[in-house]
Amino acid sequence: MIHIVDPRQNRLFDPFEGIIPSAGQRIISSGWQGVFRHVLLKLMPVGELAQHFSRDLGAPTKELYSMAGLVFVTDFLDWTAQEATEAYIFRSDVQYALNLEPGVEISSRTVERYQKLFREDELAAQVFHDVTIGLAEKLELDISRQRLDSTHVFSHMASFGRTKLMAVAIKRFLTQVIRHAPEQYATLPEEFRKRYEPAQSQLFAGAKDAEARQRSRQQAAEDLCWIIDHFADCPDMTTRSSYKALVTIFSQQCELSEGKVVVKAKTGGDCVQNPSDPVAGYDGHKGKGYQVQITETCSPENEVQLITGALPQGAAEQDGAAVVPMLDQLEDSKLLPEEMLADTLYCGDENVQAAAGRGVELVGPIPGREPASDPGALTLDDFAVDERTGRVEACPQGHTPIVVERNEEAGTTRIEMATAACEGCPFRTSCPIHQTRDGRYELDFTDKDHRMAGRRREQETPVFAERYRMRSGIESTNSGLKNRLGLDHLRVRGRGSVFRVILHKVAGWNVLRAAASKKLRAWVTREVAQTLKGAESGPTGRFWAFVLRLWDGFQMIFRGSHGCSDNLRDSWAA
Repeated sequence: MIHIVDPRQNRLFDPFEGIIPSAGQRIISSGWQGVFRHVLLKLMPVGELAQHFSRDLGAPTKELYSMAGLVFVTDFLDWTAQEATEAYIFRSDVQYALNLEPGVEISSRTVERYQKLFREDELAAQVFHDVTIGLAEKLELDISRQRLDSTHVFSHMASFGRTKLMAVAIKRFLTQVIRHAPEQYATLPEEFRKRYEPAQSQLFAGAKDAEARQRSRQQAAEDLCWIIDHFADCPDMTTRSSYKALVTIFSQQCELSEGKVVVKAKTGGDCVQNPSDPVAGYDGHKGKGYQVQITETCSPENEVQLITGALPQGAAEQDGAAVVPMLDQLEDSKLLPEEMLADTLYCGDENVQAAAGRGVELVGPIPGREPASDPGALTLDDFAVDERTGRVEACPQGHTPIVVERNEEAGTTRIEMATAACEGCPFRTSCPIHQTRDGRYELDFTDKDHRMAGRRREQETPVFAERYRMRSGIESTNSGLKNRLGLDHLRVRGRGSVFRVILHKVAGWNVLRAAASKKLRAWVTREVAQTLKGAESGPTGRFWAFVLRLWDGFQMIFRGSHGCSDNLRDSWAA
């Protein structure tokens, strides 16, 4: 049966009275625990979790708000399932944050079960969305200026070379064959079986020199091809993920040339790095694993800055391809900025135009090397161009072209200037207009060429430098996520678990930043005071408060406490 306690419901008694001293309660209510308890706990995806349980049959579930909150807190504070279990049972501040009463019990297996539900339903994305929007509203955050960057993430997978990768994939598949079709395993050549009987760490371990390693790699590639062909007609095996991994790895690492297996010289970064974590990619600068694209507010008016968007990816994904998906995510969350600061890799012309179509100005240096030219030379930006029509109205000297041909579909323009105007122009040697063989002065350019010329001119100005200087602040956020929350090396592997933990850690960073806000801490303090006052103000609350004071008085009498009559008189008078 489903067990849910709405965190917005006031308690008749404070379960932490006498357990957490008043000084401790002040610390908790002004920390992340108070922010989570009074602002975010009600946003946990309890409805989605409840769909996995019966409303009428079976034993009651653990309280679902607390379990959803525990999964979130476990990921963002980098706990193991056992550490989460101990915190749930023993830590009063965690119980406060999760709206629990002392004395609850749970097992690490239960924590892992709810983590699995989060992974299968991809609930972490919803948690990040709801937490971010909830905090942005409470803080009245200015989202007009944001910055974009990515940071590398290592999952909990072993790092394999190409030989070990192929060998481990074969061994994993053979393990499945032994378990599900031992009679087929027995028919494999004995030499082949012995080659893959050692532990993963010992596969092809005898190859010491370069020549031996080359032979081992070739042997692993030939074995990979052979085992794929051997089981190709066995439907019970070809549908298994371990067999599909063999096929994928062979297509990425090897090829057939004149009937022989050849190991490819280069494979690129978008290939399997470990059979246990097939989505992880390879970045030539940062290594194997994942990355997460992050957008963060950077308005000086904000007391604290929050992460507004997070997009987990494989490490091989290009930064430039992330701009449109990030803008889509921000638009869905209604957190789309007016200005986005990003580094060079994000600021290609296509991305600038895509952002402009959403009303966002993408600000950053132009990618690629600037064409070598005289610093004093004129550019397309010096020509007077009508921004509405794209037609050239005048050259830098102010002369009107005698011919302007505009192709709207292709976005190209060709102009021709009067011969007399160009021959007598003082800027002739520095002007991009060239003379044709028949003596005419022409210039052909695309809309992109014109935009790029304008951007190059703009990024050389002090105004651009002043606008762009705020972008570097996101590097400290990336550092904080790694050093404080453990985002650099995760405890999990596999796409579902890695994406869940990444999103929860980024949302947890927002919780920590919000807890540093004086405005939000003051709001939580008032909320706590109103909750306690509301619990005692009603007739039932006053009655039970009187009963509790009376009971405390009798306990003092039975214990023989000194001055009990004064305490009783004060208690009853209240």
